[in-house]
Amino acid sequence: MSDESTPDEIQAIPHDGEGAEKIHVDALRLRDRVILHTAKSTYVLTVGRNLHCILSSTNPEAKVGQIILRGGTNADVTEYTPNRIFVGGRLAYAFDEDASELVTTSAIESLVYEPGLR
Repeated sequence: MSDESTPDEIQAIPHDGEGAEKIHVDALRLRDRVILHTAKSTYVLTVGRNLHCILSSTNPEAKVGQIILRGGTNADVTEYTPNRIFVGGRLAYAFDEDASELVTTSAIESLVYEPGLR
């Protein structure tokens, strides 16, 4: 979560309210929000420091709260992508720094990036 972004990272994060195909985790900054729509729920990821985030959901059964963002996986959860979250994949996260198992959302159908107030 640095303040510097490469050109590829900037292209992967759209302007306010527009959909994205993928988001580079390293390009996310403090207070940025990512809204993820799945078949089962809508998730809102609010970025904190050092990949610590708040994850909320419209599904009361979803595992949410204070999380450590780990990136994403493909839809089958067979390929881990620590540097990006993408449409067709799943959000991957943990509740503890030392956790070896990842929690994942349902497959992501759309992503919306909202930059935080600077």
